[in-house]
Amino acid sequence: MQTRQAKARLRMVEYRGRVSASMIYDNLPIYDTFRLIDPDTLLGVMDYKGMEQPFFFKLHRDK
Repeated sequence: MQTRQAKARLRMVEYRGRVSASMIYDNLPIYDTFRLIDPDTLLGVMDYKGMEQPFFFKLHRDK
């Protein structure tokens, strides 16, 4: 995937005791952290400052 102007970057970040891939947004105080469930599914968690509970979501690869 490519874009003309980057809006976020991926970094390995420790989250809840495990190092995971996280998308860190340039202009928003948001971290989206991802963990592999299976080869076609990621579990994601959105976390930002001031949020009471993180938001969990799943991403599925189209086949």
